[in-house]
Amino acid sequence: MKYFSIANSNKKISNIGLGTMTFHPDSKDRDFSILNEFVKQGGTFIDTAEVYGLVEEYGYSEMVIGDWLEENPEVRDKIFILSKGLIPGYCAPIHPGGAKINPEYIHKAIEGSLKRMKTKYLDLWMFHRDDPSQDVGPLVDALDEEIKAGNIRGYGASNWSVKRIQEAIDYANNNNKTPMQGSSPHFSLAKANEPYWPDTVVTDQNDKKWFENNNFLLVAWSSLGRGFFARANKNYTDDADLVRVFYSEENFEKKDRASTLAKIKGISIYEIAIAYVINQKFPVVALVGAESPEEIITNTKAGSLTLSPEEINWLDLIK
Repeated sequence: MKYFSIANSNKKISNIGLGTMTFHPDSKDRDFSILNEFVKQGGTFIDTAEVYGLVEEYGYSEMVIGDWLEENPEVRDKIFILSKGLIPGYCAPIHPGGAKINPEYIHKAIEGSLKRMKTKYLDLWMFHRDDPSQDVGPLVDALDEEIKAGNIRGYGASNWSVKRIQEAIDYANNNNKTPMQGSSPHFSLAKANEPYWPDTVVTDQNDKKWFENNNFLLVAWSSLGRGFFARANKNYTDDADLVRVFYSEENFEKKDRASTLAKIKGISIYEIAIAYVINQKFPVVALVGAESPEEIITNTKAGSLTLSPEEINWLDLIK
């Protein structure tokens, strides 16, 4: 695996991150084994959210991670934890009446995540969605307060447009506040025709240029196209969401090219798809989920792969 760092943290960030969307106290033994294997394979970046866990909206994923940290206190100084919060209207068990995006709920969300994960700080906290009706200033002010209190080391935004992120950065820089440090949109070799979920953001070529120009951290969810490289073919239409979001002539051509390149390099098409994500001109963490330690071993192998700019462009159908 390869590593990088960002401002406000001296930790090494692995370019493969562990997604924990399906963690639950009832599957804690399995989840612990996945976390342990991830660390064993050199992984340091763990992604969670207050909405994650089966069943959703109860903070179950964070609870499992908290129990794991309690059982393995020596790992906390080595791992980089990102949690997300505040999807408007969601997480009523945590936020009675549903979450809102405002300073009051920012403080509540971070306090709740810290409590569930039994940790004194988060390495990074992100808004899980946006509410464009809210001015960025009070939101940045609230998060700057959380940084000064030591509860978070940095903050960012999942599923915010780069225009909105730039507004927040400009406000922070003009008002002597800590600026955003990362974004988590959908980003993969298979480009989405439309958002998989409402109010989520799909990275396009113009967005990529913004990330390059700002050397800004991108935490890529659905980095494997939600199964596109595993199951998609023109005759398979059982998964309506897969068809709706990812079926296009361009994506099938990309899959063919990824398969060709995989054969040349003697690796799997999944490794090529992940390698595409992490070999950009800006820092990227490719989030991967797993249902077993064996899947962790497979998923983290791609972290050491290098693709040339020419190979990236060829996969992107640029040449």
